[in-house]
Amino acid sequence: MREFKLYIMGLLLATAVVACQKDMTPMVDVDSNTKPYIELNVSGGVLGVDTRAEDMADVDYESAVQYLDVMIFNDATEDENKTLFYHERVECASAEGSVRLGVDIDDIQIGANYWVYVVANSTHDALVYALIGDVKALFALSEQTYNLHLTASKMQNTASHFLMDGVAFKGATEPATAGAIVIAEQKITDVVKLSVKLRRAAAKVVVKLMSSENIAFADDMAGATPGYYMRNTPYSTRVMNDAVLRQVELLETTHETMSPYYKWLRDGANNIIGVEVTTYVYSHMWDTSDSFTYATNLLVDIPAYYSAERSGVSISQQHPNNYYQVPLTKEFKFERNHYYEVTANVHAPGAEDFSEPVVITDLKYSVLPWTERRVEIGGEQGPEYLKVNRDELKIYNTNIDAESLLFSSSSPVTITIEQCYYIDKFGAQQNIDADDYHISGSTANGSLSGNITVRSDVPTNNTIRYFRLKVENETGQVEYVDVEHYPLIYIVNILGHYSYRDDFKQDYARPTTYVYRGDRIVSLSLGSFNSSTKTWTYNYLTSPPSGGWYGSSGGFWSSKVATQDYSPTHNSASYRGRSRIQYYSWNANASNPTHGSNTDDPGNARMYHIRVTATSGTYSVGHPRMVTNDYVSYEYTDEGSDNANLVSPSFMTASRLSKVDIQNYGSNLNTEERQYAMSRDHCANYVEVDREGNVYDNWRLPTAAELKIIMDLQGTANVSADAIDYLLDADFYMSASGLAYNAKNSDNSSEQSSSRSQWAIRCIRDAY
Repeated sequence: MREFKLYIMGLLLATAVVACQKDMTPMVDVDSNTKPYIELNVSGGVLGVDTRAEDMADVDYESAVQYLDVMIFNDATEDENKTLFYHERVECASAEGSVRLGVDIDDIQIGANYWVYVVANSTHDALVYALIGDVKALFALSEQTYNLHLTASKMQNTASHFLMDGVAFKGATEPATAGAIVIAEQKITDVVKLSVKLRRAAAKVVVKLMSSENIAFADDMAGATPGYYMRNTPYSTRVMNDAVLRQVELLETTHETMSPYYKWLRDGANNIIGVEVTTYVYSHMWDTSDSFTYATNLLVDIPAYYSAERSGVSISQQHPNNYYQVPLTKEFKFERNHYYEVTANVHAPGAEDFSEPVVITDLKYSVLPWTERRVEIGGEQGPEYLKVNRDELKIYNTNIDAESLLFSSSSPVTITIEQCYYIDKFGAQQNIDADDYHISGSTANGSLSGNITVRSDVPTNNTIRYFRLKVENETGQVEYVDVEHYPLIYIVNILGHYSYRDDFKQDYARPTTYVYRGDRIVSLSLGSFNSSTKTWTYNYLTSPPSGGWYGSSGGFWSSKVATQDYSPTHNSASYRGRSRIQYYSWNANASNPTHGSNTDDPGNARMYHIRVTATSGTYSVGHPRMVTNDYVSYEYTDEGSDNANLVSPSFMTASRLSKVDIQNYGSNLNTEERQYAMSRDHCANYVEVDREGNVYDNWRLPTAAELKIIMDLQGTANVSADAIDYLLDADFYMSASGLAYNAKNSDNSSEQSSSRSQWAIRCIRDAY
């Protein structure tokens, strides 16, 4: 530690007067002009910039570096064991892109790992960093900037530079993950070059408020004092980025900033069309329970003329004091070194008192990493950027969306289409050609901002169409927007794993399932029917049926499991995307269930989720009415004729794991009344679990209209549909209002010729 003490002494005596230029005076060692040294190349920040210059561009003062605190830590397995080996504060008033460090090259161990951390423009004294001790203390160090939003404004009591940080690396390309570096791989005989990319601790927020037909902003109205306030500004941050969003201190009230810091937006005729305010905040995460109370807000006073016509009377007003409030919380968080743009149109006057401002709604946000690059063209400097206001877009039952997407770019953009596909009835991705469905994205020719128009034919196969827009400008910057295009009725599917009934229990509180033995109940048969209450009793069994219905010792339904899922690309078309479905049961004292005979191989273990977004001429979209009675313990779908015409806007069909075996039922189920009671009980008790372990209960009998929807959407025995499998093949299916005829039955029987004994059950559940 002797060398480290020497560095601290030098620091205390001279406060690190090391200059940034290459011909600097050495800090130690009289032979340093010929001795190798470490050179640190800096990007992301601009060295040698004086923020006091009157004509300084935004890109300069936002990137200006006044001084650097460079800290070299010995490597260790645990962060808290990384100890400080060397510190130096480097003044950067005359540097040009790189600085020469004063560390004695002889003190660098050959082959040793070091971590090099850099903090720019910190308000802490250099001695704070010199005595930091270990990395854990460095990352715990915080800094407060009370008027952060006015940084470099030259107003009194405001910061002149932005806090930045970075981790040094070797080579020309910054690694994806910061890590230790070997400074000296062998005896050093030449300059060692390290690089660091600085990133700001602050986020930049630009608010653009545009006038409208009734509102005209004015910069010369008598008695006006245009300006803005910030409320609840995050003003505290960690000096190093540890990628953790926190709820830091919020400054409740800040200084009012007058008109010199507005930017009036003008058209080609020099008329004011809006106002732009640029402000800065530190990273912050709001608790959603208090985000509205403590949200960061911009309060603006924009003098305006208001003109309108009401009830045939023309109104013309002047508003020299005209306050609006703009909420700045983007999804309840700000992130370091990100650029946020907020735009809105103003249609009405604000408030006369700043304590009760009019809140502007319908704000449009865009966000991207805050990076500016120096462009040397005729000595001018400017930012290169591309912003799109969202990275996801949903289009519902229309072939064009010309309003949802907004972009802003430093150069014209081109838009291409990538990754067009839909997910079919077996969960397989089916790629499609964008041209076949007239899918495109476009902007006005040569425009640098405005709307992106998205076109796509409405899907006709009841699936969601997915595609990606690639938005790229002339400097190679790219933004992606993932689009989901929805038809009027659309279907997705969920792969089931196993089924059971919630009443499969006797001594245990929980029912027997594929993962829980419980009472070992896996099957049931009919007991007796009470004609007065119209209810059944059941016999609960510990083994599945050996073949259909065979009296009180057998069962009409048993728990099932999909023991194998076949690939959507299986070489046999009949197996693609399907599953092997088997009975399961529990042997006495067994720790795992056993598998019985196949019920379907291949079979469809998928549940289908159907969403209906509009009423048609044959049904009405609405929540079917649920009722109960004195003889059952559950709610069930009302049997009334008005309810029969309702279709839930979002419902799921049970998979083949719910299959009921009703062969050779004899006289026990010889009336529709008995069939209905058994079907109603089965749906109320049925449970299905998917491959992710999600439990789906609360099933019910469908309405007649819901059954008709499934029948219409599905294919036939010989014709496939993209979105939903051929689910209903029996002659009749039980609905809440009785048996409903299936025109797509497997034997092509008409409703008159079909036997009502050929009926089946398909339970559904509401899924919102």
